[in-house]
Amino acid sequence: MWTRLSRLPYSIRLFMVTAVIAVAMVVLLAFELIQRQALLEQSSLRVDSLTAPAFLLDREFLRFQHALELHLLSKQAMPVEDLQMHLDLLSSKVDIVRESPGSAFMFKNPDNIVSVESMHGFVTRAQQAMNLPEQRAHELQQLLNDMVAFTTQTHAIGSSADLMASMLLEQQNAELLAQNQQITWLTLAQLVLLMATAIGLLLRHRDQQREKAALTTLNEQLRQAQQDAEAASRGKSLFLANMSHELRTPFNGIVGILSVLATTPLSQQQADLVSTVNDSAGHFLKLLNDILDMSALESGKMSMHTEAVDLRALMVDVQAIMRPLAVQKNLHFSLHELPAQPLWVKSDGTRLRQILLNLLNNAIKFTEKGSVCLHFRQDEDAANTRFFEFSVADTGIGLDEASLGKLFQRFYQVDSGLSRKFSGAGLGLEISMSLARLLGGEIRVSSQLGQGATFYVKLPLVSHTISPEVSEVVPEVMQAPLVQAGVRVLVAEDHPVNQKFLALLLQRLGHEATFCDNGELALMALQQQDYDVVLMDIHMPVMDGLTATRSIRALPCDKANIPIIALTADVFKEARESAAAAGMNAFIPKPVQFKDLETAFRLHVNPPAAAQNALAIRQSDQSITITYPTSQN
Repeated sequence: MWTRLSRLPYSIRLFMVTAVIAVAMVVLLAFELIQRQALLEQSSLRVDSLTAPAFLLDREFLRFQHALELHLLSKQAMPVEDLQMHLDLLSSKVDIVRESPGSAFMFKNPDNIVSVESMHGFVTRAQQAMNLPEQRAHELQQLLNDMVAFTTQTHAIGSSADLMASMLLEQQNAELLAQNQQITWLTLAQLVLLMATAIGLLLRHRDQQREKAALTTLNEQLRQAQQDAEAASRGKSLFLANMSHELRTPFNGIVGILSVLATTPLSQQQADLVSTVNDSAGHFLKLLNDILDMSALESGKMSMHTEAVDLRALMVDVQAIMRPLAVQKNLHFSLHELPAQPLWVKSDGTRLRQILLNLLNNAIKFTEKGSVCLHFRQDEDAANTRFFEFSVADTGIGLDEASLGKLFQRFYQVDSGLSRKFSGAGLGLEISMSLARLLGGEIRVSSQLGQGATFYVKLPLVSHTISPEVSEVVPEVMQAPLVQAGVRVLVAEDHPVNQKFLALLLQRLGHEATFCDNGELALMALQQQDYDVVLMDIHMPVMDGLTATRSIRALPCDKANIPIIALTADVFKEARESAAAAGMNAFIPKPVQFKDLETAFRLHVNPPAAAQNALAIRQSDQSITITYPTSQN
């Protein structure tokens, strides 16, 4: 039983103890009421009220007997009227004793009943004798003789009443003592319960204090853990930013020099070697981008940038990128259900392009012969919600049921093991699924082993209407002439290999370049000479690119409005936002591509206003971000 009680919650146990105390108090109250009623009865049955009638009856009996003796035996006989008066007093006392409720205790003794009835008979006989004058003396004499013989019994009535009153008092006192003892025990029990409750409350209070202290300690530990986690997250972000910069900076020089080398006269063998190195560099860059995207998704720092996206143009651009890869493997690449007219929607074009490129790259990689197809459709679901869906179908190796269940897990590869045929880090599909969910959609797959696979990308369709003016300008922007040669370019770059690459790139464009190793030197150079545009690295010694940009924007002259284009290996969202906040006009991630730099010059070095707005809407090239308003056209 105690084990069962100990398992109950503390509040229930405390309630049970309180209930027991309440029941004990109810019982105590009942005893007090009983005691009060006994006291009331004792006060109503006072001893003197119980014994007085008996003694008065005895006294009046003796007085009537004495008056009767005086009337019969005295020389001076008592008048009959006085004798009648004593008889009436005796008669009234007899009636009182016989009829009074207080005499009930006295009649518990049968002898008292007989004695009172006998005295009532004496009164009756006396009244009859008083009514017979001729026989009065004889009858009264006989009555006197009988009364003298009865005197002992009259005394016994008083003594019996006194004895019974004493017994009644003793009984009442005994009952009161018993009740008092019961009340005492109940009070003691109540006191014990109250003390137990008080001790329980005290122990509970101590437990609560310990629990509160433990909770406070836990909160402090959790707060500290949260701060440590936030510090670790900041450290991770900083580490990734630094690693991105440290990897991309020399990689920018490698890719840049290779691109310049590819334009020089090369033998067939040299050209093949350069192409091989470029393919390896592209693979490395994709792997680096996947790792950075995964880190951004894990930390929740990747957000979608809703913009106007032409799905028809997106499909055409993706086809232009992926068709050469399919041709290399003798695969047929096709577009099905391509919209006949531009189809503008609100979405993140860069991330949508990234999803399609990942899926198409996998389809081409796992298909040895046959075809790869990009299909498009738009429809409504059961809830009348419009959506559009891309499907990427291939005739490759296909997937079994076990692989389908693990396909979107991190690092999972269908072709795993030391002898695997297909390369990859196993991040692309998980990143694609995460991006699709951030865009409000999902990716599903259907496949059979040896019969190819089809991936479906379903996203909500939010239509967007493009004004006619902008629609007319887009072709003009895409065919706009290049910026005239001879642009004076100030380059702030601390890495010597990147300086060499940028010098060759700008030389091919026909521009004049001045190089500075840090932001402070670039600021001084801009103050001393005139330039048309600044290419600014962000991570530099002495003065970084953001500080240098803010200092340039604060100059009290027209040079404060010079276009500044960020060239950086830090490709995180925070870097882009910081660059925009500092006043940079464009953001080109490393490795810098010829077309990215060319497009930025066309946009920011005296670009036509209409062309600039249209190009900002289109943003069809994922390697360059043109979302910041320019300071001056």
